[in-house]
Amino acid sequence: MKQFLEQLNSRIVRLYVVGFAVATVLILNTLLVHLLHLKTHQQGVEIVKQVQLLDGPARTPEKITQIARIHGFSTASDTNAGGRVEQDVFSYEGLSLTLSHPTVVKQYFAIFVFFNVLFIGFLMFCYRWLLIYRVRPKTPYSRSTQICVENNAALPTSIEPRKPDESLFNVFALVKWRYVIDSKVDPQQHFSIILAKHFSDYAKCSVKYLSSGALAVTFEQVPWGDVSRIEKKLHEVVFQALIIMRPDLSRKTVKIGACYYQARADQTQVYQLARSALAVAVNNVWQHVHMVPLNKTHATTMQSSEDDFIAYINKGQFVLFFQPLFCFKQQDIKQSEALLRVRHSQLGLISAKQFIPQIHSKNHLNTLDKTVVAHTLKVLKKEADHAKVSINLHHVNWCDDTFVCWLVNEIKDCGVASRVQFEVSAYDYYHHHRALLRAFSALAKLGAGVLLDQVTDVLPGKTLRAIPAMEAIKLAFELVHHIDSNQSQQRSVRQIVRQAERVGIPVYAVGVETQAELNCLQQLGVQGAQGYYFAELLQQIELVGY
Repeated sequence: MKQFLEQLNSRIVRLYVVGFAVATVLILNTLLVHLLHLKTHQQGVEIVKQVQLLDGPARTPEKITQIARIHGFSTASDTNAGGRVEQDVFSYEGLSLTLSHPTVVKQYFAIFVFFNVLFIGFLMFCYRWLLIYRVRPKTPYSRSTQICVENNAALPTSIEPRKPDESLFNVFALVKWRYVIDSKVDPQQHFSIILAKHFSDYAKCSVKYLSSGALAVTFEQVPWGDVSRIEKKLHEVVFQALIIMRPDLSRKTVKIGACYYQARADQTQVYQLARSALAVAVNNVWQHVHMVPLNKTHATTMQSSEDDFIAYINKGQFVLFFQPLFCFKQQDIKQSEALLRVRHSQLGLISAKQFIPQIHSKNHLNTLDKTVVAHTLKVLKKEADHAKVSINLHHVNWCDDTFVCWLVNEIKDCGVASRVQFEVSAYDYYHHHRALLRAFSALAKLGAGVLLDQVTDVLPGKTLRAIPAMEAIKLAFELVHHIDSNQSQQRSVRQIVRQAERVGIPVYAVGVETQAELNCLQQLGVQGAQGYYFAELLQQIELVGY
């Protein structure tokens, strides 16, 4: 009985749809006929206008018939007007003529066919769209879940959402290889097919090729026993796929960093851990796969409030590292960049990039930057050489006159102003250039320099000349990474170098990781670079607190 009622209801709905479609087509055709009748009437009136312009002797029946034929009409005296089935009277300023013309349907048959095909096609499209996207009753399961329920009667019928199975994990992996794939091969499509074939046992295996050149792979609902094996299998599958393209590749060509976690984890933390694991694998000669867990301790700690991180800094639980920048011409260290690492009680050293996004208080940002400046100046005073050190400060402090006044006094008192440089991103400069120029002018009087960092595009010459004590440009990592195989990046770097040469400013690269990147950058005119290709972060020059 229920099935019969459902079928009856479906038939009624179809009848309504058909009735609505027929009514719509009839209404649209009626409007179309009306519009074409108006057009015919306008043509008849136009004939009357032309006849009225004729002089009395020239207004002969033959002349009127000739004018009517030009417009597709005929008069009563026209003996060759076969097939005329409609006759109307047309008037204009006192003159009336009785003219015959074909029916609207016959005269505009092609137009009728075209618009009816258009009407019917549009209605069919709407009907199909309704079938696909029609609103359905809300159910606790999606379409895919409903199919599973039909095929497996053992599934629970409770409408409450099921809790995630704690014995299943998700695995996020970043895969990187030292080999340039042929431009004719689409890496994402290529590896999506290969991985789908080899990992079909898992609920989901998604693949995305990142602009950085790494392959991001996500496995869902992986049993605990397979977590440690899945990355080794992934390494083998990717390696076998690459060795087909180039048989002389070794296994160390492929490096994988991964993080396993349970559902509903913070994806930002997962990505950060995977990147850290990839860095460990890349810098290790024998270990090609490195996996770390995102456990509750790590998740809770990374979600600590900004007060917690500032408390570590106030207690002196941090380390200053220095990343050297090598000059190609001098074959020596040109300068170093000061980098802060907080010594966390549970997670060890944490880079500033990991916790700065969580700091929003102006006072906390002030404390952070003052700490970096004060200890960097202390290191410079202790060092006997004349190497320069660059410091990154938050734009909030650059726009604070009180902080800038403190900074100027600190540099003036330390006596090493000529060895201090300040890095500011191109983005911050364009958005806060007025405040930055005031601060840079005060620092330039002391002898301190300025570096424009994270440059991704050509800069106007007037911009480079406007910055006081401008000493160099640093290219953004996305322009440097895999530049040896990307002509668009090469073109951008070449234009930036030419622009900088016009004003006598050197261009440096950041994040150089391979010999191929280094060779390409040197050919393009870049004068120096920093990155893990040259050296790891230097051992702490000054260790503050334990």
